[in-house]
Amino acid sequence: MIAIEDKIILEALEPEKLTSGGVILPDTSNEASDRGKVLHIGPGRKDQPMQCEVGDVVAYPKNMARKVEVDGNDYYVIRETELLMIIKREETNG
Repeated sequence: MIAIEDKIILEALEPEKLTSGGVILPDTSNEASDRGKVLHIGPGRKDQPMQCEVGDVVAYPKNMARKVEVDGNDYYVIRETELLMIIKREETNG
């Protein structure tokens, strides 16, 4: 799989059931957005370099990502500009 232009290929992550303080989140709290791990990013566009990196965990609106099945696995494709935020950058050992 290779992302084109400003698109990102994501693997959906399970919604978190607890907050950092230990509060249980109801299922309705995950309706508007979801989290995913960036598997591949496109090269971007001439006027807008890509901010995401492979391995980042991002938040995205559920209704904006397109679900694609490849070899029996579900992936999501979304434009970088439609992401809500980068939640966590994958740490590199350097």
